[in-house]
Amino acid sequence: MTTIDLSRLPLPAIVEALDFETLQTAFITRFKVRWDVERAIDPTLPDWDVDALETDPIVVASQAWTYLRLLDRQRVNDAIRAVLAPTSTAADLDQVVARIGVQRLVVVPTSGSAAAVMESDERLLARYLLAFARPAAGSADRYVYEALTAWPALHHAAVVGRAVHGRRGDVDLVVAGPGGRDATDAEMALVRAACGSTSVRPEATALNVLRATRRPYVVAGRIVVPTGPDAETVRLEAAARVTAAAADRLRIGAEVPVMLLAGAAYGASVTRVDLSSPSSDLPSEPYTIPVLATVDLTVEVS
Repeated sequence: MTTIDLSRLPLPAIVEALDFETLQTAFITRFKVRWDVERAIDPTLPDWDVDALETDPIVVASQAWTYLRLLDRQRVNDAIRAVLAPTSTAADLDQVVARIGVQRLVVVPTSGSAAAVMESDERLLARYLLAFARPAAGSADRYVYEALTAWPALHHAAVVGRAVHGRRGDVDLVVAGPGGRDATDAEMALVRAACGSTSVRPEATALNVLRATRRPYVVAGRIVVPTGPDAETVRLEAAARVTAAAADRLRIGAEVPVMLLAGAAYGASVTRVDLSSPSSDLPSEPYTIPVLATVDLTVEVS
């Protein structure tokens, strides 16, 4: 998808960094100023110089008041985040995307006592960003948006055009199901109907909806750990990191470098990683999705 990585956007300046100590210090400082004014009016009032005592009533009151001020500021921060697409979640995100006519989809309908499985925030946000391309019939983002909307469980879709396949007037829409599995005939029909609509596909183009070619691969090798840490725990943690790195590359046309997988295996208590598989990088191929089959790591204690 040709969207920016919203997770890397800095928070807007209006979102305030909160600090309890700073707010309490401001309270004490202001109280001292006001108390001096009152003493000037009534000299019989005592000097207040016990701000270092945690048990002084004014200090106790300042802590309670500061906590309330902190909650108020946090409420403002939360309200700001709720109306921004990169930071809104759940029902707040539903309201944000509704501005341009996008609605959260049902992935798995209600069945018996099982509640419906709804579209995730991450997926809904991705469709919302792609939806801005809806007026542009025939654009890559439009095809992907329609495919994601027609098949809520769709994992990934990629558009391949003439620059890659060399056929004038042809557009290939390549799709992969959850976990990189093949799409069923029914799922393919859903995508084909949605993307083949006359409002989506220009008359002068031909649209081909294709299943992505699965390319399974195995990660195998050994990790070396020092004496001390539980070797099996370290191995399982390394395998989990490799699995997460592979999941990030579960995309049509993604490249999977060996160094990416080996680097992911490194972590706390891992001194060396030697992978025997894959033996070389998995190249980027426009119709192929790299799918991790298994992770088989052995552990050696140095």
